[in-house]
Amino acid sequence: MVGYAIRNPATAEIVNQISGLDAVDPTIWQPVPTLWEQNSDIPAAIISSPRYRDSGLTRAILRGAPYVSAKTWDDRLGAIDDFVAQHREGVAYVYIAELDMAAHASGVSSDQWIRRLEELDGFVADVCRRLSPTDGLIITADHGVMDVPTSRQIIVPSDSPLLDGVTIGGEPRFLHLYAEDEPGTLDRWRDAEGHRSHVVSREEAIAAGWFGRVEDFARERIGNVLVTPRGESVYYIEGLATDQSMAMVGQHGGLSRTETLVPIIRGGAFA
Repeated sequence: MVGYAIRNPATAEIVNQISGLDAVDPTIWQPVPTLWEQNSDIPAAIISSPRYRDSGLTRAILRGAPYVSAKTWDDRLGAIDDFVAQHREGVAYVYIAELDMAAHASGVSSDQWIRRLEELDGFVADVCRRLSPTDGLIITADHGVMDVPTSRQIIVPSDSPLLDGVTIGGEPRFLHLYAEDEPGTLDRWRDAEGHRSHVVSREEAIAAGWFGRVEDFARERIGNVLVTPRGESVYYIEGLATDQSMAMVGQHGGLSRTETLVPIIRGGAFA
């Protein structure tokens, strides 16, 4: 799971890992046993929206525990209550997408995002009131987010020499370039964009720890040229970028502290 949209070495097609994993076998695409599979002796439940229940991404990263569909805040509380009533110990994993969705659509400085945050805060308070002295709560996230104004959108023309012999993957904050001429593509991007972006090879990124430990099966999925802005900018490729993508305010995927520093909050017995 090394990027948002990455190339499948077997087919040379770009696979969107959020919405496109239904086209592959998730157990082959992501063969490493999940935490749920590694700890199958511990009672567990995945509590999340019904829209994600059967997605390829869910089957790739969350397989191994029962999935409980819960659309509303009350549904989630009810699912937690049911789990606690059925198990003296275990792990209930609750995924909440509303905050991320509001950030993408309106930005973290918006009233819409603040309202979703207040709703989440109320939900957490409700969960805390349900905790017994031996119950613990951990709150965390999968990434941070930054607001990127339209003035910071970098549009790469479809006929730009930067794209010669290149297949585009990744996302606006982190481009994966699959280049036929890796040295030439590296040189062109460094000359044009090196003043405002990190431009590195796959091997340089892996050596620097950008992807953590990379298994052999995943190595070729990473672009052989990688570009990520240093500041609050994003890249869009003319002719490939959709109106929906370009309308996003909140962005993530880069290497900034804002995007990569994820807090953890402990409650109950873990406090």
